[in-house]
Amino acid sequence: MTRIEHHVKIGQIKKGSTGEVLKVILGSCVGIGILWKKKNLYALAHCLLPEAPAKSPNLKGKFVDQAVENLMKKLDIQESDKKDIVAIVAGGGQMMVDEKIYSSPLGKVGEENLKAAKKILSLYKIKTIAFEPGGDQGSQVIIDCTTGDYTIQKISKHG
Repeated sequence: MTRIEHHVKIGQIKKGSTGEVLKVILGSCVGIGILWKKKNLYALAHCLLPEAPAKSPNLKGKFVDQAVENLMKKLDIQESDKKDIVAIVAGGGQMMVDEKIYSSPLGKVGEENLKAAKKILSLYKIKTIAFEPGGDQGSQVIIDCTTGDYTIQKISKHG
């Protein structure tokens, strides 16, 4: 059987079902996956920053605080469905070699992305079954939408 691979780019949300695979490669960004095995539906967001600025348009997966709501919309998840879905979170790595070079009002953006993901999933009452911080490495998330299995791998550093 031929499988269709969807690579989720920064700010995107992709939906998948039987015969499809969702993939994302992350540095300081965070990947949030929603797994709905009962309906054989899955979605994955590639989030760049933790929170959208005030009065910002809804930009799908760019901001963690908007991404979870948009993942739920993409899969048409209702309040009564939440008992059947779970989330996975990965990424949020500290990718800068010299932290003195990187300064932001957010602090370490990877850590802030992870905190935001944990907070918003809790707010939406979505159970998180995997929470894999990137540490000082990149991460890859793969969701096999045929089986409902997922893998989270660290990407080794060279040099």
